[in-house]
Order: sequence, then C-alpha cells, then structure tokens
Amino acid sequence: MASLAGSIPLAAGLGLRLAAPADEPFLLQLFRESRPWLAWAEGGRDFVHALYEQQYRTLRAGLEAHYPEHLDFVIERTGQAAGRLIVDLGYADWRLSELQVLAAARGRGIGSDVVRSLQAAAGSRRLPITLATPMLGATGKGVYERLGFRVTAVRPPHYEMAWHPPGLPGPGAAAAPGGARMPLLHAADRTD
Repeated sequence: MASLAGSIPLAAGLGLRLAAPADEPFLLQLFRESRPWLAWAEGGRDFVHALYEQQYRTLRAGLEAHYPEHLDFVIERTGQAAGRLIVDLGYADWRLSELQVLAAARGRGIGSDVVRSLQAAAGSRRLPITLATPMLGATGKGVYERLGFRVTAVRPPHYEMAWHPPGLPGPGAAAAPGGARMPLLHAADRTD
C-alpha cells in the first residue's frame, strides 16, 4: 500500500486519513462487527478471538495480493474514527473493496456520504466504481442500488455491482484494452 500524508475532507463533516499501525485495534473491531457469524464457531472465547485475528490477517493478505496499490483509509466524522474504506484507484475503474462503519455510527448516512464523495471524484475523471457485496446477511445491495449502482454479475456469495458516471457507457460497453486494471497511483458490508 502506498503512503500519503494528511487527511482528505469529505461532505457532512467526514474525512479520510490513511490507516496507520496504531489503528489496528480499531480495524479489528470493525472486522469483528461486520462478521458476527464467525463468533458462532464452536470453541471458547480465546478460540473465537484467534479465529477473528486469523481471518483478518487473511483478508489483509488477499487485499495486498489482488489490489497491491489499494488505499486503506479510516473514515472520521468530526475527528472521531467511524469506519474504514479500502479502495483501489485504477485507470479503468475504481474498486471499492471494503466499506465498514462502526455499529454505533450506522444509520447516520456515513457510508452513503463516503460513496457519494467517491462518485463525485470518480465522475470528474469519467471512471466507473465497481464493488462486490454479499448476497445474504447485509443490506449493501439495496443501499448501493439507491446510490446508482447496478448488478453486473451474480457470483455467489456476492453480487458484482458497478456505478457509471452520467454519459459514460455502462455494462455491456467495450472493456478497457485487455480488460486489465492499471494502477492510477504508484506511490500511495456494511455501508450505513
């Protein structure tokens, strides 16, 4: 992952800052909140804790492998950590990999405001945003549809979805040459 300094201000008192090693306990808490089913595993408290940590490390390794140029942000509202955004910025599209909001902060439009901010930035560059959202146990699909995303493929256990800026051809249009994702930066599910 690349490195940037400072914070990126967004609408509604929100901001993004790059995640730092000191954010790991907060990020693990978000991971636990967004995957409550892991706590159903048989075993004691220590086993479940170790399972969450192992799954979190596996997610991180997968992100590094599939999206080596991803940006890992902490979402802040009025200076307080409220969630996490992982996005891969490319020449062909922007891939929203993770969007999580603390359980105590959900229902306040934080996730939607972050997505709208991404849409404004991607739209100014005439780039689509793509993502995958779970088919079961999450409200992501409906939220993303309200924000203009459309299902482009069904790949259980996920829906693949895309948003295209006005005037940019949507699904079914010609893909980028070779279909490859090309990184834009070389240095650097719950939604509400």
